[in-house]
Amino acid sequence: MKTTIAKVISIVGHPFLTVPLFAVFLLFSIESTQRAIYLSLLIVGGIFLPVGLKTLWGVRKGTYTNLDVSDQGQRQKWFVATTFLLLLVTIIVWATNQGWTLRLALACALVLLVIAQLVNRRIKASMHLAFHAFLGFLILSLNGVAGVCFLLFALPLAWSRIHLGRHIWKEVIVGTALGSLLGVAFWVLH
Repeated sequence: MKTTIAKVISIVGHPFLTVPLFAVFLLFSIESTQRAIYLSLLIVGGIFLPVGLKTLWGVRKGTYTNLDVSDQGQRQKWFVATTFLLLLVTIIVWATNQGWTLRLALACALVLLVIAQLVNRRIKASMHLAFHAFLGFLILSLNGVAGVCFLLFALPLAWSRIHLGRHIWKEVIVGTALGSLLGVAFWVLH
């Protein structure tokens, strides 16, 4: 029963679910409908769709052990494609002079991913917790109560990642610290 609960929590807190949902929600909150559709397609279609397909394909081929890309060595290769796509979308968003909130959020997410890739050489930081903490601060900048509630979900999410054997406490703490660092940077600069 505990494992089932941990799996559900881990899926609900998966960055491939939370990040695009937040991005689309944010875009439709701050942009015109037409612009929100364009930017949502750019972000989801330019980052999440190709990385998701690459991850699924990698699991099928045996390149990745699981959809979380939990193996530290496998994760290093995964970071390269993901960072490249995020960089490309970030450049497009900055070059087309989109809104400050979106430009800053993407720039901070890119820095978070680059730092996580560097850190991954020594320790496999939890990307679930890194992006969860980062999003928590983005949400906090828009709505204090929603942000605090979202950030509090980090506790069961951390437990789930450890219970499922994907991470140890040190990796969860490092991931949370990385996400918090870039989330605070966003909050201060926003």
